[in-house]
Amino acid sequence: MKQLDLLYFNIYNYFFNVGTCRQNFNARFQAMYLFALGAGGWLLFFQALYFHIVDERFASRSTSTIFAGSIFILAGIVCNYIFIVKDRDLKIFGKYEKLFRKTPRRGIRFMISLGVILLPYLALVCFAIFDPRYGHST
Repeated sequence: MKQLDLLYFNIYNYFFNVGTCRQNFNARFQAMYLFALGAGGWLLFFQALYFHIVDERFASRSTSTIFAGSIFILAGIVCNYIFIVKDRDLKIFGKYEKLFRKTPRRGIRFMISLGVILLPYLALVCFAIFDPRYGHST
């Protein structure tokens, strides 16, 4: 859980530094939705990995699109509840702010966090390129 807190802190800290005020909802929502986008990506990656191992697939593109959309909506709702409604983002920011100010190379932490968020999407693109689901008759 500490790693997820640090990941969220790096994202939130970036948007906080771009904004002007700690209570700025714009920075809070940007960080929360970027984190939800990453969480949804990881859920879809594990689902796709499972389907590639088991060799089951959705019946159509529309079914898979509805499933992916529901995953992203669910991730957004859960992250909104955890970080915005329960104010967990402010607690995380307060907890790691002093530690962050003491350490050098602060910019690289955001890049690593962004890489962790983008990694499942790169893997999904690789799945689509090397093992396409549609357009091939088996």
